[in-house]
Amino acid sequence: MPIPNDAPCLPAGIALTRTPDGQCSPSQPLINLLCQARNGYDWPTGTGTARSQQTILNLEATVRADLANLTPANALAIVVAVSLWAGNNANAHAQIVGATSAQQVQMQTAISCLTNPGQECTGIDALCTLPGISLVIASKIFRFCAPNRGAAVDRHASYFFNSLQLVGGGAAARFVREWASGRHTTSRLAIYNQSNYTHNKAEYFLTYLPTLACIAQAMNATPALYTCAAQNIKMSWTPADIEMAAYYWWATNGAR
Repeated sequence: MPIPNDAPCLPAGIALTRTPDGQCSPSQPLINLLCQARNGYDWPTGTGTARSQQTILNLEATVRADLANLTPANALAIVVAVSLWAGNNANAHAQIVGATSAQQVQMQTAISCLTNPGQECTGIDALCTLPGISLVIASKIFRFCAPNRGAAVDRHASYFFNSLQLVGGGAAARFVREWASGRHTTSRLAIYNQSNYTHNKAEYFLTYLPTLACIAQAMNATPALYTCAAQNIKMSWTPADIEMAAYYWWATNGAR
């Protein structure tokens, strides 16, 4: 059975145009899909849109406060909080909670890199050498430390953008994926050996994040703003919002 890198789940008309100057133009059906998915973001399913989205706003505020006084202890607090919110597996989360003093200092240094443009890759690499932190969790830490630039990537988001067709041919992203187990019931982002990690980290920085930023810019310029259910106000898009919409749509509609 082939590695499930993409899947034909997106509705007709969902497409993205990349212009020669590097900008992105989402089709109207894609604009509609992203708006509806971001407006209705409710994860884990059944939490309720307002409560689910308020949880994210609360975590963003907590992370901002810890970043304002970034000690090793506060760095650990950020990583623990994001790991818990992200649903990191119990063994990995326990490794994070039990981080040594030296590992907490490494978290502090890595997070400092995430908040400094041009040093994000160094920060991701440093986080991914720590017990309990994979590229998926590291990307979510980046998302909360720099929501105007960072965004999470995981199996749902990678599937969405691997399956999002570009006008003229090809797909918006080329993440490498793999089966999660011999039962082949779900698939995941392939990050558990150095070759796959290197490929997917490069795809994350060179293709995925720029694409999210371009789509966010296009949505804001249209304008096609989303409604935050927690605050009941129209909001401009960030890369993290584009990821949230894509994640939620695929998690509730796409292949596993």
